[in-house]
Amino acid sequence: MNKSLKIFLNIAIIVAIGLIAFLVIRNFMTDGKVQREIKELYDLIYNSDAYDLEAIYNKLDDVVSDGAYAIVEIVAKNYLSDVFDKLLELEEIINDDGMNNILTVENYQEDGPNFTDTNEYLTEMKQKVLNLEATMLDDFEVNTIMSYIVNEDLEESYIDLYGTLEFAKENNINKNKENIENAVDSFVSRIEGMENIIYFLTENKNEWEITDDMIVFDDTSLSNEYNDMISSIR
Repeated sequence: MNKSLKIFLNIAIIVAIGLIAFLVIRNFMTDGKVQREIKELYDLIYNSDAYDLEAIYNKLDDVVSDGAYAIVEIVAKNYLSDVFDKLLELEEIINDDGMNNILTVENYQEDGPNFTDTNEYLTEMKQKVLNLEATMLDDFEVNTIMSYIVNEDLEESYIDLYGTLEFAKENNINKNKENIENAVDSFVSRIEGMENIIYFLTENKNEWEITDDMIVFDDTSLSNEYNDMISSIR
C-alpha cells in the first residue's frame, strides 16, 4: 500500500470516527433537550402550588426539537395536554360553588325539608367525579401512555426515549395515581357526609325550623347530633 493511500485511509477513518462521534453527541444532547423540556412542563403541571396557565399552554404549544425528536416531543405534550384538561376538570368539580351552598340556611329554606334538588345535585357530583377518576387512572396506565407513540412509525430508540420521559416513570405514575385517588376519596367523603346530614334533616323534618337565619331543633339531642355531623365534615 503506497503512502498516499495510507494517508487517505487514515483521513477517511478519522473523518468517519468524527462523524459518528458528532452524531452520537448530537443525539445525546437532543435526547436531553426533549427530556428537559418535558420535565419542565411536567413540573408546571404536577409540582407547582398553583397552575401557571400561561406558562403551561406556552410550553404545550412550543416545539424545541426537530425531526423524529420533535414527534416524540409533540406526542408527549399531547399526552400531557389530555391529562391536564382532566386535572382542570377535576379541580372544577371539587371547587364547584354549589357544594358550598348545601349546608346553608338558604338551601334549607329553599329545598327543605325533602331536599329533592339537593339530593340530585349530590348524586350527580359524586357520579361525575367517580367517572372522571376512572378515566384519569386509566390515563396513568403504561399501555395508555405508550398508545400515544406506538403508531407514529418511529425507530425503537425514539419510542424508548418517550418511555423514559418524566410522566412515564413508574414512581411518578404511582404518585399521580395516589394523588388523584386521595383527592377523589376526600371529595366523595365530603359528599357522603353532606348526604347523611340531608337525610338526617329529611327524616326529622318535623323536628326543626329556621329561626332568625339559624336552624333550631325541638330536641337537644337532635341538635347535638346535627352539630356533630357538621363538625365531622369540616
